Amino acid sequence: MAAALVWTKIHGQEQYRALARRLREAGRGDLQRKLTKAIRAEGDPALRAVRAAWMTVDVTSSRSGGSSSGLRARVAAATRISILGSGIRIRVEGKRVDPVYGRSLSYGLDGLGRWRHPVFGNREVWEQQRGQEVFYSTLRRYESRWRAGIEQAMADVARQIEG
Repeated sequence: MAAALVWTKIHGQEQYRALARRLREAGRGDLQRKLTKAIRAEGDPALRAVRAAWMTVDVTSSRSGGSSSGLRARVAAATRISILGSGIRIRVEGKRVDPVYGRSLSYGLDGLGRWRHPVFGNREVWEQQRGQEVFYSTLRRYESRWRAGIEQAMADVARQIEG
């Protein structure tokens, strides 16, 4: 699936790889699962915050008002977290927003572009809309917490390997 917006931060990648190697050598799959669970727990508050931020995006329009299509909720639901060997990735899965226009709708809702559509299917009357930036600004607030939490989880697991 193509991702529309992606936030991937790599911190302590060498330490993480060394720890993963030590986990494999020790044959401690239980500790690998514990580490993955701890890393996910560090990312979950940021995931919840960015999903909530999507719901508050102020959308400007070239025309006045109208009914909602549920775009904010679809983008919030399409925002996912995954744990990588190099850190945390939070992304919007464009295909979950809309099979054809998901990527551009996600970018537009985040203020990185605009989207146009016919008004109620009338191809003679078009509307242009733009959102506001929330994805990266929301996630930036969590970066230092992630780093500290992940480093603490890695240290805990390293201590358990050693003894």
